[in-house]
Amino acid sequence: MARAVFNLKSVVHKWRPPFSRTVDSQEVTVGEGQEFDRMERPNEHVFKLIKCDGNKALVEFNHLFTLKGHEHPGNRQIWVGKIEEMNFTYLWGEDGITKSLRLKEIIE
Repeated sequence: MARAVFNLKSVVHKWRPPFSRTVDSQEVTVGEGQEFDRMERPNEHVFKLIKCDGNKALVEFNHLFTLKGHEHPGNRQIWVGKIEEMNFTYLWGEDGITKSLRLKEIIE
């Protein structure tokens, strides 16, 4: 089973004073079919690796997130590559959250 290594960045914007912002970056390795990046509220995973294909990975994202800059809100799967960072936003909680995902490598 192939595995993918992603660079995952989370930015949390507080919507109440003092309107702070926190940034967390990490490297995540997951296998095909595995979910990753769990949120506390709601208690759900944000992403699921569907499959790896050469230099890109098909990722499914949580229904509470919106893919920035794309006009297909019903499609919850996106190819993530090494060049372009994909940005997802969550606007339904106490804080605004942006998740950025970029493929680092595929491990066969």
